[in-house]
Amino acid sequence: MFRAFSYTLFALLMVTIGGTVAAAEVVEAKTEFRIESMSLAVNAVSLQQAAATAKQNHGGKVVKAETRDRDGRLVHLIRLINHGRVKTVLIDAQTGQELSP
Repeated sequence: MFRAFSYTLFALLMVTIGGTVAAAEVVEAKTEFRIESMSLAVNAVSLQQAAATAKQNHGGKVVKAETRDRDGRLVHLIRLINHGRVKTVLIDAQTGQELSP
């Protein structure tokens, strides 16, 4: 009876340790992803900078600003309104250069 209990307890202990190790590996993988994302963001032009550049170059008021994926690269889409006309400006998130829409 004691031997069967010992085997059961040992089996439960091994399952618990295995689950803890698997969970630690998942957390470690997520941490690596976050670090990579942060390093990419440091080199990029921010959405606020892109909006300010578009406003300075084209005038008007910024009514929408968002970042999108376009052909595998990130671009900032800035929508301006000036004298009742809407203008869309695309700015490369990595270089800060204006792209054609």
